Amino acid sequence: MVIRPNERERGSTLAWVAVLLAVVVLPLMLLVGDGVRLLYVQGRLMTAADAACEDASWSVSDRLTWQRVKDDRYLANWYLVGRAQNTFYQMLAEKTAVRYFPSLSVQLDMDNGRAECRAQARVPLTMLAGREVTIRVTANAKMRYAGVQ
Repeated sequence: MVIRPNERERGSTLAWVAVLLAVVVLPLMLLVGDGVRLLYVQGRLMTAADAACEDASWSVSDRLTWQRVKDDRYLANWYLVGRAQNTFYQMLAEKTAVRYFPSLSVQLDMDNGRAECRAQARVPLTMLAGREVTIRVTANAKMRYAGVQ
């Protein structure tokens, strides 16, 4: 005995597969895509913050100048911070293609000879339109002095 499906039910499996794809699989793929992009941005942000801190720490000319000129350009931080920010943004050249908005703040601890770079990036989500995630990283570097006191 051959059981023949009802003619009206023919093709209903294809409709259910389409609904499953639209309701379950597509959002999961968007969620995975957002997760991968967030991990990528975090890695790039950490690398750029490390490079910025290292650039600021290597840019200190020598220990005597550092101690003598505390109230000049090094105290104002404009020279070292400018170099660090330039390095940071050069490291993140792909930010428009990947769609994220980075920023950097640099704190110089002259007494202890340390630099701290705090970077953050706002990343708009594909899955939830209009929402964004903020990723924050911190990098530290010890000041490298060329001269000896």
